[in-house]
Amino acid sequence: MIRKHILKHIEQEYVTESELIEKLNITHEKLCENIQKLTQAGYDIRHTEDKGYKLFDTPDILEQFEIERDLSTKYIGNNLHIYKEVTSTNDVAKKFVDDDAPEGTVIVAEQQTAGRSRKRADWASPEGGIYMTIILKPEITLHEASKLTIVTGVALAKTLHDKFNLDAGIKWPNDILMGSKKICGILTEAVTDFDKIKAILIGVGIDLNIDYEDIPDNLKDIVTTVKEETDEEYKRTEILKVFFKIFEEFYDEFKKGNFKYIISEWRRLSSTTGNRVKVYKDGKALEADAVGIDTQGALIVELNDGSLERITSGECKILK
Repeated sequence: MIRKHILKHIEQEYVTESELIEKLNITHEKLCENIQKLTQAGYDIRHTEDKGYKLFDTPDILEQFEIERDLSTKYIGNNLHIYKEVTSTNDVAKKFVDDDAPEGTVIVAEQQTAGRSRKRADWASPEGGIYMTIILKPEITLHEASKLTIVTGVALAKTLHDKFNLDAGIKWPNDILMGSKKICGILTEAVTDFDKIKAILIGVGIDLNIDYEDIPDNLKDIVTTVKEETDEEYKRTEILKVFFKIFEEFYDEFKKGNFKYIISEWRRLSSTTGNRVKVYKDGKALEADAVGIDTQGALIVELNDGSLERITSGECKILK
């Protein structure tokens, strides 16, 4: 795509018009037409007669060529599909699985009309967030598939905390928090053919550049947005590119059997450990102290009598 190549040439330094025409093998008219399209889309491209063109800033738009520009992954995000609006990205991903889409295919949407949380409830997906599903095809059992929620949570927290300096941490099993409120959720689904796993879908929703007023009133006690917490907006394409790279690295470690390393990163990035929590085991609610997770990703809690319980699934609420 011409626009992607134009941006790549002018992102670091000024390039003259004649040099661009020669490098891209296009006409003067074609160059001007595409520069105009880029500026109309919000790209801050400046031009001087003697020095030529240079890119100074990019807009917050989810465009395929913008995400693919400087994407450094081997396969995650290399097959990318972007939609303005879908019911849910997991629903769309299932159709791609039926069409034998390759591992690493990513579905991204500006909005979801029927986004779901892990409990299958509707979840708000206003404009300004990141809503995506990654299609994976690991050779694992259904029992092992739940570990991919841990893998994804660690990759998300590392992206937001380590790379974008956000005060983000992991709440077991599948949420990313800022402070005491959720900014991101993960929904892992298996697509099966009888007993065989065809694919694992990793659905992710990040409440990024969303105005707090757009969060439904019934969710405001538990949900916040990055924009609300920082009073800043972040470029979604930059977060996606960094996340794809980090996720690929952790997923490759998972496939090699190095889950202990991922667990060690979870412990470093945890917002759960050390807090009083409410969890459920065998249908019974327990209030306990979260002391960590084991090497299989189960939450370990300490009860009032000092005994330890291993929680393998279910909800975890951090008590104030």
